[in-house]
Amino acid sequence: MNHDETGKEANVLDRLKPIHLLAGMITGIFVLVSGGMATSAAAQDLYTVSGIHVDKSAASATQARDAALASGQQIAFSRLISRLTLMGPGAAAGMADQNTIINMVRDFGVTNEKTSSVRYIADMSVRFKPDQVRQFLQNRNIPFAETIARKVLILPVFSSQGYTSLWDDPNPWRDAWSRVSGESGLVPITLPVGDLDDISTISVEQAQSGDQAALDRIGQRYGANVAVADAEMSGTGDAQAVDISVTRYDASGAPQVFGVHESMAAGESVADVLQRAATDVRAQLENSWKQANMIDYGAGGELMLFIPITGMDDWARIENRLENLPVIKLMRVVAMSRREVQVDVEFAGTTDQFRVALAQQNLNLKQIDQLWFVEPSGSDRLSKLMGHP
Repeated sequence: MNHDETGKEANVLDRLKPIHLLAGMITGIFVLVSGGMATSAAAQDLYTVSGIHVDKSAASATQARDAALASGQQIAFSRLISRLTLMGPGAAAGMADQNTIINMVRDFGVTNEKTSSVRYIADMSVRFKPDQVRQFLQNRNIPFAETIARKVLILPVFSSQGYTSLWDDPNPWRDAWSRVSGESGLVPITLPVGDLDDISTISVEQAQSGDQAALDRIGQRYGANVAVADAEMSGTGDAQAVDISVTRYDASGAPQVFGVHESMAAGESVADVLQRAATDVRAQLENSWKQANMIDYGAGGELMLFIPITGMDDWARIENRLENLPVIKLMRVVAMSRREVQVDVEFAGTTDQFRVALAQQNLNLKQIDQLWFVEPSGSDRLSKLMGHP
């Protein structure tokens, strides 16, 4: 940065420092104060557990239904704890009695009900109260994560007996991912549709070699980070196995690489072992993300954020992204004009964790001097504000 640019930046910072220090005392800026934020839609989805199948028998239909619904809520609670923490599936069993779990349930729904005089069958979806679940975990000193990662696009490369496929059929590895990609969690997983645009954007050779330009193009098409999951089958008959090499690419640093090995169990098909491998890969992606984003909700910070905007519709979109961050405890709009918004934010965890959480919503946090700025990823609003070309 040359002397003229430094002078321009200093002038802008001098102009903004009164906003930072004396919020709301700037001529021509309308001042607002908002109360505590409602729980965001993303947080609600994170605390909703679906796809629970219950089947109970008892002396009467009513008793069978009560037993099934209680069992379904216990299963949902166990899955939720596994989703938020590093505890494995089933580890939450016995952590809470039925009354404690019921007090954390906001509501539940049932579909596909079937009843008889002594039996009740249904599929359940259970919504939990985020604040109560957080308090439950905090009281037991159980670390947990709530920041939802940016969507991950899986490129499933399948190799067997000299045949390698990404877009061509058959691709049983892609089929396996189609059965697990819709499951909710902290790392949303999606698959490419495999149309002509996808095929022309990245080839199997480019995916396997880590061609960054091609990976960037396919990632931009889906608004996602990219993970190449390369599966190689070996063996024959009932003695087959699969070795998976996963390379995850994102903008935050060097590619992350890990492997998974699964052998076919008695009675399993190739489809079965591949689905189990896809589930294991997804679990590793989730656990890696959780380990990096465990939040200490007993600690936190507060920042005054300066946000350049292009208008009220633009601010509404940014505000919605901020409201989708569970790490934000409280957000107050302090000052607003048609070009800029100043927001006081209280957040849980460290500033670096807050920065990562913002990045998942395609928002960049930057500090200049004593001021903190937020702008959409890929934009040059801050540069323009500073008077740079």
